[in-house]
Amino acid sequence: MEAVLSVDESGFCSSSGIYYSKWGSLHLPETPSLSLPSFLLSQLSPQHLQKPAFIDSTTGKSITYGDLQSLSITIANTLHSSCGVKKGDVVLVVSSNSIHFPLLVLSIMSIGAIFTTANPLYTTQELQTQIQNSNPVLVFTTHEFQSKFDGILTSPPILVEEFMKNLLHNPNPPSKLVEFSINQGDTAALMYSSGTTGKSKAVVCSHRNLVAMSRSLEHVWNTEGDGCNDVYMCVVPLFHMFGLSMMICGVLAVRSTAVIVRKYSMDEMLIGIERYNVTRLPAVPPMVVQMVRQQDRMKHYKLGSLKEVISSGAPLGKDHIEGFCELYPQVRLSQCYGLTETNGPITLCDGINTGKFHVSVGRLIPTMEAKIVDVKTSKPLPPLGCGELCLRGSPVMQGYFQNHEATSFAIDKDGWLHTGDLCYIDEFGLIHIVERIKELIKYKAYQVAPAELEEILSTHPEINDAAITSYPDEEAGEIPMAYVVRKARSQLKEEDIMVFVANKVAPYKKVRKVVFVDSIPRTPSGKILRRQLKAPKKTSSNL
Repeated sequence: MEAVLSVDESGFCSSSGIYYSKWGSLHLPETPSLSLPSFLLSQLSPQHLQKPAFIDSTTGKSITYGDLQSLSITIANTLHSSCGVKKGDVVLVVSSNSIHFPLLVLSIMSIGAIFTTANPLYTTQELQTQIQNSNPVLVFTTHEFQSKFDGILTSPPILVEEFMKNLLHNPNPPSKLVEFSINQGDTAALMYSSGTTGKSKAVVCSHRNLVAMSRSLEHVWNTEGDGCNDVYMCVVPLFHMFGLSMMICGVLAVRSTAVIVRKYSMDEMLIGIERYNVTRLPAVPPMVVQMVRQQDRMKHYKLGSLKEVISSGAPLGKDHIEGFCELYPQVRLSQCYGLTETNGPITLCDGINTGKFHVSVGRLIPTMEAKIVDVKTSKPLPPLGCGELCLRGSPVMQGYFQNHEATSFAIDKDGWLHTGDLCYIDEFGLIHIVERIKELIKYKAYQVAPAELEEILSTHPEINDAAITSYPDEEAGEIPMAYVVRKARSQLKEEDIMVFVANKVAPYKKVRKVVFVDSIPRTPSGKILRRQLKAPKKTSSNL
């Protein structure tokens, strides 16, 4: 007989030092042979088969739940029989948002292959680095990004547009998927993250991880029993875990509909909300800030259907929260928190009635446990104690791909994922993000690793030493700033450094401020003491 844990209103158990979810218990599927696609697409009712799962916001074209079932079988069989993809193979997709993106995700996973993706903004060099790490047997991309793969693949990438066109005109599509033995513990995806420190690493996501996330979102979003009636707008990128978890794992689990915007623009988003009666909008902070700043433009659209904006990726400033709620009193503004390493959001504000908005990021979803540990003593802290947030539960990753050292650093021997974020949990179980312990820079919700930019700067022939740190910016949240020690007699200018880095990285990683210094403060072991770096009054910026 299991012992009954004594927890207070916050979900804190003083005997274990662990915070438990206040959403109650949740039973996950125990069947060993279960994949994410089979969990999401099996047992569809007749009324769901004709319901749109994904709608293209521009063209109005849609994919129904019935289409998802049949087309994912067709694509999976084609990948296996015509392209030779088998269980355990990695397939890379580099694409902007489209209604075909979820189809590729589900089809790849359906045959036991491993889905991976990359930011379409990456340079050819950055794509090559990721390809060398994940070693995909097949690459999908679009006409727009085709040239980025010139010279780095042994065979040309498959163009999504042509691939889908050929499949849709197949007069004899297969009606049944070839049988593949897939277990919950098998790897379903490699999603790239900067992790707790350093360069980008591949997060190993199992089918069990993603099923647990799907089941948790289903449980939370259906609290009031009307999850299926919501219409979600997808303006966040599907190649990112926020978009993947919300728009594929979550939306499909509750049998809802997602309106997909190919490329984000304020007008495209507003037109879509009005045209399709969107009720929920997952977003990142810069989008919320834009809605506050461009209130005159917003008045030209009918947004009466919109019930909630869910912000994630970085904390929202209190001024922006209050400004949003004053301008849009009919819309609930909430925040959530998650990591690539947790396969999506592990806190949500659903069902919490503390006003029209939340300064907190909500409370733990079912299946998740948390500890707040003192950063010096590692002892667990009670409510209102501020320390590092540590997480444990079914959605937590298996580890970093082929990187035991990074995995051991991130996940301790008891299974706790150390987030590197300084937080506290209040007396009601709501989590509050204070700041990040880790050194990552969050530029418009994208993660920028200082180590990567420092390595690039170290290759410049006129630079002796360099360090990258964050600089606060109202619109972007943070921007990368470089502290540079020039070699003797160098005439290197701020603009020269910005251009040098910009030519080697995606736009969001660009250095946007440069400060020239005499030396970089370091520990005896060589680690940069970033907190000792102080910018003089005169700086150069490039936003």
